[in-house]
This record gives sequence, C-alpha cells and structure tokens, in this order.
Amino acid sequence: MIVTKTRKVVDKEKTDRLRPKVIKWKNIPMVRNHSFLATIQEIVRFSAEIDVCRIGLIGDMHSGKSTLSKSIAHAIHSHAKIPYKIKILYKDDLLNFGQTLLDLEPVNYILIFDDVSFLGADANKKQIEMVKSAITTIRHLDGGRDVKVVVMMNYHYSFGLDKYLRSADFKYITTVGSSENENMEKMFGTKYNQKIKDFKSYRHQAVTKGKWGMKIGAKEIFTYRFRDPFIPVLFWNEESLRFIVTPTRQFQDEICSKCTEAEGQITHSDVDLPTFMNESETKFGKGSWLSAVKLNLYIEGKTVYSGRVVQALKYLNRCRKEKNISLEEIAVHYGLQTTKTKLRKKNGWGNGKMNKICYDCLEVVNVTVYDKGFTVCQRCYHRRYSTKRHMKHVEKTSKNYTLKELKDYLEKNWS
Repeated sequence: MIVTKTRKVVDKEKTDRLRPKVIKWKNIPMVRNHSFLATIQEIVRFSAEIDVCRIGLIGDMHSGKSTLSKSIAHAIHSHAKIPYKIKILYKDDLLNFGQTLLDLEPVNYILIFDDVSFLGADANKKQIEMVKSAITTIRHLDGGRDVKVVVMMNYHYSFGLDKYLRSADFKYITTVGSSENENMEKMFGTKYNQKIKDFKSYRHQAVTKGKWGMKIGAKEIFTYRFRDPFIPVLFWNEESLRFIVTPTRQFQDEICSKCTEAEGQITHSDVDLPTFMNESETKFGKGSWLSAVKLNLYIEGKTVYSGRVVQALKYLNRCRKEKNISLEEIAVHYGLQTTKTKLRKKNGWGNGKMNKICYDCLEVVNVTVYDKGFTVCQRCYHRRYSTKRHMKHVEKTSKNYTLKELKDYLEKNWS
C-alpha cells in the first residue's frame, strides 16, 4: 500500500498582502491602518451631508484631549471643501453662555467645548440648557440658515454628562480608567473587550517607557515613540472601534493663523505687510484685492462691508427664510456664473521679485530667457527671432554691450 502525504504551500506574496502596510508621514514611519487623517476624512464626508456633527473626546486629565481637539479642528478645516471658523469655549465662556452667543456670527463653526465635565457640578440647570441649545441658536442666528457646525466635547467620564451632551457621531478615547471598563462595554459591546484591554496596555507602556509596541502581524510588532509625535487613541464611528495614532496640530502644520487666532494668540505676519499689500494690489488691482480681503473676513465671521451692504445681506437672508427664493435663479437673472481659475505657483510671471536684467534692453524684469550665453527678457527674445513682418512696428533696441557699459549703467541706476 502506498502512503501519500500532502504538504500545504503558502505563497509568501499572499501573506505579505495581509500584513499592514507601513507608510511615512513627514518621514515618520507609521502603520497605514492607524491613520489619523482617515478618521478626519470620515468626519468631513459626514459633516458635508449633515448640518451638525458631534465629536466626543473622552479621557483622564492631562491625557491629551485639548491638544487632540485642536489637531482635529485643524485637520477638518484643512481638508473640508467649505470654510470653517474655529471657536474654543472655556469654562467662563460656558458659564456666561448668553454673552458668548452674542459674540458669535452666522458662519460655519468648529466649536470646541474644552473640558465640559464641570457642567455636572458647577453649572445650574439653566446654564446646562443654554449649552444644549447652542447648536440650534447658532444655526438660527440672523443669516445662519445654511451654516454647518462641528461640535467637540471634551470630558473625563463617559457617562458623567447629560445624555444629550455626551451623544456623539464619532468618539476619540485617549485613556480608559479602571472604573470605565463597564461603561466601555455598554458603549461599544463585549466584542471589543480585548481591544480595549490592549489599548490600556499600550497607554501604560507609552507613559511609563516612552514608547509602545502594537502587534501588526503574527510575530511582528511595530513600535511608536510616545509624543514623538504620536499618542495611542481609540476611534469609534458608530460602526467599529479601532486603534489610531494622533499627532499635534503643530506636527501637521507649524503655522496656521486660523488655529492660532482660535487659541487666543496674536499672530504677527512673517512678511513686511505694507510691501505685501502693495505687491498684491499691483498684481490683482486694488479693488479686486480689497474684495478678496473683505470676503475672507466675512467667512471668518468679521463683517466689514458697508452698512448698506450688510442691510441688503440681512434682507436677502430674511426673504429666503420667509419665501422660497433660489439663489441660482438670482444668479441667472444677473448673468452670474461660477468662476473657474487657477493661481499660478509663482507670484506674478516669475518669482515676484524684480531682480533680473535683460542683456539686450537692460530693463529689470521678472522673467529672463537664457539664449546664446546671455539672459534676455521675453520681448527681446521674440525680437531676436521674429520675422521682419512682425518687426516693422517694433523699434529694435538690441545691442552688443560691453561689460564696462553694463557696469556704468548699473552704478548709475542702483548706486
């Protein structure tokens, strides 16, 4: 009798496909499945369809909730197609919420309620009701018919807030305390118990050792350094719970005037402002440039238009509330069309600095062309190679200058 044996051969390429892919974010290696920006894309797509998007951030004190909320806000306004204004509300703002609402404008907002855990103890019922009605109030401000609001609530204990305040479409968990195990099971179900237990281990490793290792294969562990620049976080999207790693806002973009202004810090321009304004007015025209500045201020919630324009804007918004008036039909009536244009990568025709000299005409220009060993402007370049038919109305000024003539000309004009 012949005994046969079968051997199962596993294709190495297939096993490699199952292994999570390691990518780099600004030269920092990370596992793609742990992507923070992937969660932001989910939020951006959700908020584009829903007027109000709620995000909850749960964790102990000093676990990174405030830093994470600013990082989320920056990522949302950077990746969203609609403009958002960021507003951070602290304890005093919430306790005096009536005055806070008076300062708000009817624009798209990312509202960060920084540490609302005190509402369970320091606030009375009336103040809590005012905070609960914040979203409705903002959306019904004069002119706020179609605004979108992203609300972030930072708190310590998962069930420590009013049920309405703690309800969220997305949740980020920075820590899980020993008393939170049952609450996590109630929120996410028993099937994620092991994942929550692993997360607690990752967090403990990160705090005590300055790094933590996450299993990404049967025998492979990927190591992150704590706060360099990531921290471990759990992300919940009403469908699944998964591990992610989150950076600071400064890691994403060191400079962001919108976020800096939201944090209450005065920003100073890195460029000479009068020079920048003069160059921009020359480039686009003073009227177009000033219109762009006013429009940006309006998007940020600062109305600087004339009183008559503001009255007309409020009148139009009121009429749209009372009657079914289509902006598209108004645009057709006035022959208005969507403008499609692109901004050149370089300022002006060149680099925005008038520092190049044409050898033929000795004019200071933006762009020069290297031809036969010399740099010439575009006009002189065409003069060199244009036919006589094109040259009959153009005065030819090309001339072979000596180095001494060039030196004398520059000393005369730039000394």
